[in-house]
Amino acid sequence: MSYNSVEALREAGIIGGQMSPELEEFYGSLTQQETEVLISTKSRLVALFPDVAAHSQEWSTPEAAEQGFDAAMLCACAIWSGSGAAN
Repeated sequence: MSYNSVEALREAGIIGGQMSPELEEFYGSLTQQETEVLISTKSRLVALFPDVAAHSQEWSTPEAAEQGFDAAMLCACAIWSGSGAAN
């Protein structure tokens, strides 16, 4: 029986629900060692930041989207990364 990285990640709670075929193909291409690193990292982050992890378990969509806004339109990533133009 071959190793199924997608199933291992689902069981660890790293991925869930529906995902695009491209993303599933990517996760499916991970080796067992790469998968175990992801699972271990998640476990360590949960141990270091239990309040953040507890809150993230309840979060399913951005609050802006829940209010009827398109969350992508509200993203300020370009500003924070320095790629946006400052006037």
